[in-house]
Amino acid sequence: MPDSTPLSTMKVFHLPGAWGLPTVSPFCLKLDAWLRMTGIQHESRTVATPFAGPKSKAPWIQIDGTKLGDSTFIIAYLTERFGIDPDEELTAEQRGMAVAIQRLIDENLYWTMVHDRWVHEGNWRTFRDVVLGGLPLPQRRLLGPIARRGVKKQLSGHGMGCHSAEEVAMIGQRDVAALAAILGPKPWFFGGQPTSTDAVVYAQLINIWHPPLESEVKRAIGEQPNLVGFLDRFKARFYP
Repeated sequence: MPDSTPLSTMKVFHLPGAWGLPTVSPFCLKLDAWLRMTGIQHESRTVATPFAGPKSKAPWIQIDGTKLGDSTFIIAYLTERFGIDPDEELTAEQRGMAVAIQRLIDENLYWTMVHDRWVHEGNWRTFRDVVLGGLPLPQRRLLGPIARRGVKKQLSGHGMGCHSAEEVAMIGQRDVAALAAILGPKPWFFGGQPTSTDAVVYAQLINIWHPPLESEVKRAIGEQPNLVGFLDRFKARFYP
């Protein structure tokens, strides 16, 4: 049975925010948006680095003396524990599409954003002071180049880093066009009410659209009025 006990002591750990965003991590923002959507009680905490998490990534939660990492696993756990599921009205077909949309975003579009933030020289000069802003200046100067080399290595291992900047932009533009086509004229991705998919899409797109960074993918979002409207609508409802 779902646990009805309030989780006032559940702690949720996120990376810092900037530019008016609660966090510059799409995965942290996805979890934060989902928690707002469900109303599950929790205490949010900002951390300078993700290394204290059980997977050395953010976000993570601490509950009943246990740490749990990865936004997707956290959401699945909390859904089962509390019996609160924004997706309960979805059909089997829609649930399958929700998985496909999440894979497009988490495993592909996300990496185009990483490329824009960490590889693009002008963006990096702006982003490094944000992503490492919670560290003292001496540590920032030391860890900045190390962190950047590590992320570039991750990009190459994923495959996105093997492409030229123009090719990365093309990949991101196709993903954005696909999302716009799926949304169509609907207010939310699966109709009249927001679901977990809307939190997933919002968290990623707003992290591309809102920051003052150069990006062809950002421009592609701006060319899709329904996606811009969706971002405004989600923000107004969950981040007024």
